[in-house]
Amino acid sequence: MSISKIISKFDQKHLFASKNKKVAVGSIIEMYMQFFEAEKIRVQKYSGLVIGEKAYLYHSSIRVRKLFQKIGIEIVFPLPHVQILDYKILKFYKLKRAKLYYLRNLGTQSSKMYKS
Repeated sequence: MSISKIISKFDQKHLFASKNKKVAVGSIIEMYMQFFEAEKIRVQKYSGLVIGEKAYLYHSSIRVRKLFQKIGIEIVFPLPHVQILDYKILKFYKLKRAKLYYLRNLGTQSSKMYKS
């Protein structure tokens, strides 16, 4: 049995059973991440616009962009991840593009277009 078959069986059994909501490019989402600090468990909220997604078999990841003090911050979140507790889809924009990388060059103008 090859390594790729072993990995895909593991993914089917463990990771794919997680909550699978439909997140698409153009939706504004709110992620709840869980962090372990010393003896405490801290939950942090991150909200932004999904500008790209990547899917391969049972693994999928999304790229979320938000503006903080006029500086764009992008984070790639693997969706079947242990630290992600939950995510909510706040708003959905129907778009004609698969990737929204052109928003990087617009600067603060993009925040006015996609206000949550």
